[in-house]
Amino acid sequence: MKHINVFALTMAFLALFSFQVFADDLFDLDSGAAAPEEAAAEEENGGEAASAEEAAPADAPKTAKLEVGEAAADSEAEKELRDLNVEKKKQIKVVQKKDFTKDKRFELGIDVGFVCGDWEDLLAVGIRAAYHFNEYIALQARFLYGAVSWENETLKQASEADAYVAKSNMMLTAGASVMFTPFYGKISIFGDIIPKYDINVSVGGYYYRTVAQDKNKSVKKMENNDGAFQIGFAPRIFLGKSASLSLNFDWFIMKDKRPKQEGGSSAYLKSDFLFTINASMFLPFAK
Repeated sequence: MKHINVFALTMAFLALFSFQVFADDLFDLDSGAAAPEEAAAEEENGGEAASAEEAAPADAPKTAKLEVGEAAADSEAEKELRDLNVEKKKQIKVVQKKDFTKDKRFELGIDVGFVCGDWEDLLAVGIRAAYHFNEYIALQARFLYGAVSWENETLKQASEADAYVAKSNMMLTAGASVMFTPFYGKISIFGDIIPKYDINVSVGGYYYRTVAQDKNKSVKKMENNDGAFQIGFAPRIFLGKSASLSLNFDWFIMKDKRPKQEGGSSAYLKSDFLFTINASMFLPFAK
């Protein structure tokens, strides 16, 4: 009987010990196993495991996760701009802010061009000076000299027909005009160069000297000194902050006299078209 009681107590102790070990394995939170309630909830959610963020301690640092989230939220355009290398940046051409000013500056330049006359064309050279009151208004003075003349096609045809021709060529002209510059902009050349330009119009009065003579020089030549009305326009490209290059188109209208074959003279309304290329610099020099 005594042995039976000892055996029963021993079996009871082993059963209790076995149940304790089984329970520890079943509900061990440290091993990552889920409690029965959590296991049931997990089965209801399709067997999905808890996220790493839920499993992490409450005081775990989240700085890295926030940075990754912000990066993921960036737009594709921002990512592309951020990833541009040096070569790609060189291909981006933008219109710059205006860094050239004429306000309260002097302009000095030289002119080279030609005059389209009635019977002869003329090579002209000259100088100019201007003061710019602001970006839009300037007062300009010019001097032009007729250096070399040559026959044009019209005079050649008249010579073949043996017709009497009284020609009149510019010797020199000097005067002043007001320039108005309403247009300013920038233009892209092949996507690599973006020069600045403006377009001005001018109106002025000039002293105009001409020499008139017939083509055969049978009549004494005549010198005429008259006033001329000038209108013109000129597109200009700026070369840096203190220089420019312009194309000038000017019309001079004046009263002129030419010799007659039978003697005496006749009065004409003469109109000369002058085309010149001008190179100018601006003072004081801009930094």
